[in-house]
Amino acid sequence: MGNIPCETRITNAQLVDVFTGSVIENCEIYVDQGKIIDVGCHCKASAKQTIDVGGAYVTPGLIDAHVHIESSMLTPVRFARLVVPFGTTTIITDPHEIANVLGTRGIRYMMREAKRSEMTVFFMLPSCVPATPFETSGAALSSDDLADLIDEPEVLGLAELMNVPGVIAKEDDLLKKVAMTLNLGKRIDGHSPLVCGATPAYAGCGVTSDHEASTVSEVNERLSHGIRLFMREGAAAQNVEALSQTINERNARFFSLCTDDASPDDVYTNGHMNHVVRRAVENGVDPIEAIRMATINTALHFGLKNKGAVAPGFDADFVIFNDLTHWQVKQVLIAGKPVAENGSMLTPEPVIESDREVLGCVKIPMLTTEAFAIRAHSGKAHVIGLHDGDLINDHLTLEVKTDTKGFVSCDDNPSLLKLAVIERHHATGNIGLGLVKGFVKEGKRFGGAMASTIAHDSHNIVVVGDSDDDMLAAVKAIEAMQGGLVLVRNGRIVKSLTLEIAGLMTNEPAPITAVRKTQFINSAHELFHVKESMHPVMTLSFLPLAVIPHLRVTDLGLFDVDSFKHIDINVQ
Repeated sequence: MGNIPCETRITNAQLVDVFTGSVIENCEIYVDQGKIIDVGCHCKASAKQTIDVGGAYVTPGLIDAHVHIESSMLTPVRFARLVVPFGTTTIITDPHEIANVLGTRGIRYMMREAKRSEMTVFFMLPSCVPATPFETSGAALSSDDLADLIDEPEVLGLAELMNVPGVIAKEDDLLKKVAMTLNLGKRIDGHSPLVCGATPAYAGCGVTSDHEASTVSEVNERLSHGIRLFMREGAAAQNVEALSQTINERNARFFSLCTDDASPDDVYTNGHMNHVVRRAVENGVDPIEAIRMATINTALHFGLKNKGAVAPGFDADFVIFNDLTHWQVKQVLIAGKPVAENGSMLTPEPVIESDREVLGCVKIPMLTTEAFAIRAHSGKAHVIGLHDGDLINDHLTLEVKTDTKGFVSCDDNPSLLKLAVIERHHATGNIGLGLVKGFVKEGKRFGGAMASTIAHDSHNIVVVGDSDDDMLAAVKAIEAMQGGLVLVRNGRIVKSLTLEIAGLMTNEPAPITAVRKTQFINSAHELFHVKESMHPVMTLSFLPLAVIPHLRVTDLGLFDVDSFKHIDINVQ
């Protein structure tokens, strides 16, 4: 009412009002103690200082409805400093990746770190750890384990109920997780690509969102059963272009936007949630509706009462854009304080000390080159056939040349590479082997090995190569680094990126990590001849995931996804 001056007045703004769906010109916004006090053109409030935004557009802070921080290879603190300059002020994250390595210890680490970041971080608890029984993970989370976390105020519910068959089959502990979440009035996120017909049972278990829809029929079925659609535009998967065509003025309120994953090199190139908004608008979504999908729609879905709008009583998180076409962020305010401007953070770089609980997560027994020996004495082998830019692969049956003892050498089969997945959580000695075709450019040789501790979902060591000696050297380098990415040729490290935290993340600042990852990818393409149309890190990381058709390798062996069982490499 103007009786006591507020801390700050934002003036000369074009405010995107997500409630009325209009733009208020020459608007003022008053902020005090992190809250919005008044908004409008004829406010009674007064303020001690004024920020004139010069006619720029002001929107609520952008909310990422679903993201895995670990996919950025950064800690929560570093991740915040990566995405906040692009307008993201709140995220809902699923710490599924670190949970597969460290269980509840990993989740609590993420929660502790998140509280030190500039943005607001909410959590959804991983529902499926391990993802399948066909691999060895670092931990397993039961309903009792999640019960110790579900009451935390930053926990909004249960993440990615990806075990749809388990839901339909009424698996006891899975339904206990569901019941526990629903009894507390919290949300359940879905994950059901290409699932049709079982949607009523899935929705009936309390699933209210899904980010995996990719077709019009999926969209219509989910919406009609009360499931909100999260349109995503991330580094690994994008469905904004396909799903934008299904949006109209009657159903737009039931769509939200997310990234799912955000690699630092991609974010620096394209942006973060501002990029998802941009892609929606480019594909025909009205700009105001796109903003709603990245703000108030998501806030209402998750019950975030003080987020998602620029209105009295809401948190003073907002983004200042020069225009609603290019979506370039001019300035970001969180709790009423300027924290980023023109793509850079204004707050000082934090001093970070590594938490010992999340270090030293690579444990393997002594290995020799014999561990990579593959026998196909029949002269035929089951081979993974890769597709450019596609996570789905082919199950090939190919003639292979072998020595007199039936062993396969890549020197005799230049189109093939060896693939190994090595259990790294408990030093069990488990090693699964396979053969891969299509990773390298036609007529070129790989000439070495590439290894990583990013291997969905259990994150064992995955290594590919055409030299047993280099594959061994790459695994030893990973062990010495205690996690990360490495390229090896002739026994020497060509490029590496250390991910010392659970083998998934690093405490290094985002710009350094982005540069090193870019250099690593460029080296894989230029020096090791990985196809330009294939992302080397992403492709390798998904080869152990035993739920994507058609042929995978886990630490327990070659896995036929279609028959849902392990098989021998040798074709009988």
